[in-house]
Amino acid sequence: MLNRVSLVGRLTRDLELKNSVNNKPFVAFTLAVNNNFNDQAAFISCFAWNKTAENMARYLKKGSLIALDGRLQTRTETVNGKMTTIMQVVAETVSFLDSRETGAGSNMSETPSSNDFNNMTSFSQPDSQENNNSNDSISFDGDDAILWD
Repeated sequence: MLNRVSLVGRLTRDLELKNSVNNKPFVAFTLAVNNNFNDQAAFISCFAWNKTAENMARYLKKGSLIALDGRLQTRTETVNGKMTTIMQVVAETVSFLDSRETGAGSNMSETPSSNDFNNMTSFSQPDSQENNNSNDSISFDGDDAILWD
């Protein structure tokens, strides 16, 4: 079976870095994803852990355009005596798609150009494939992320 999710969208609010009960950093966020069939957006509940979360909280803000790759996770919760199933996307790889010149959220209607993808910054969870093909990459050890600049 396959459980993969790939999304491109904008953050709906500024990120707040929190720590879990196991003292692992995480961010919970909502991603607004355009629907090509009508002018409505889907709002997807997501979260990221560890260095990915730390780097997202450090560099992103409301309106930042990102691409993420991850997996769908469900959990059940009791709300007012009723069992509710909640679905969220666990982000394993997050790419920052806003160019440095544009800045995150400076023009929310602007779509990224091909030049923006040349300046892309990407952060990955440690269990994902590492990519050290460039002398410009900075690699961290252990539970950290990879930064391509």
